[in-house]
Amino acid sequence: MTTKLSPKAKAELGSLMVNTSELVDLLSLLPKEQLNEYPLLQKELISKHPKVRDYNKAIKEQRFSKEEYRDRIFAKLDLFAYELAISINTDYLVERVNLIVGGDIALIDELGIEEIGADVLQRVLSDLSQHVRKHVQPKGDHPFLAERGRIDHIFWRHAEKAYDAYVEGYNTQAALDAWCQLNLHTRCPQSFIRWMKAYGDPRELNEWNCYTSS
Repeated sequence: MTTKLSPKAKAELGSLMVNTSELVDLLSLLPKEQLNEYPLLQKELISKHPKVRDYNKAIKEQRFSKEEYRDRIFAKLDLFAYELAISINTDYLVERVNLIVGGDIALIDELGIEEIGADVLQRVLSDLSQHVRKHVQPKGDHPFLAERGRIDHIFWRHAEKAYDAYVEGYNTQAALDAWCQLNLHTRCPQSFIRWMKAYGDPRELNEWNCYTSS
């Protein structure tokens, strides 16, 4: 199947094709599995990239060690994980720790993986991984934050109720629309079910919580 592009998109593609350095930079950022059929290209995109060469030079000159470089990356990931964690519901984790240390907050520092429980930690990691993409989506993707057009604030400020109704069985546009008219006194947007399948429970979305609290 051939992808049909608009004239403007074709022009941008043509510009990219003739700008070799920009194309190479773009290809180097692709996941490796996307270039499995081009092993030599895949290898050279990494090994000959100016940034990679600069890194290798720094290692050779002992400006830092590989371990120091790795640790700096993980320190940054710690910050990312914290920012994500405080924007999702982790009551189950807090409750688990309550059962172990009670009111002695200092004991939290002494907890090990076994005490918190592998199942609980796996749930935390799973929740974080699912929330990453939601966290980085452009705000314009959310109808309640749209800069243009009419926003039904009556609906979107109570979107969690519509979500619960959907989960309880009002899972078609017609059924959910009827439920919204009866209970929220407004219509259910045509885009809501599609939005909900992409983002899930609005209560777990930081942007929605900020929107409803403003």
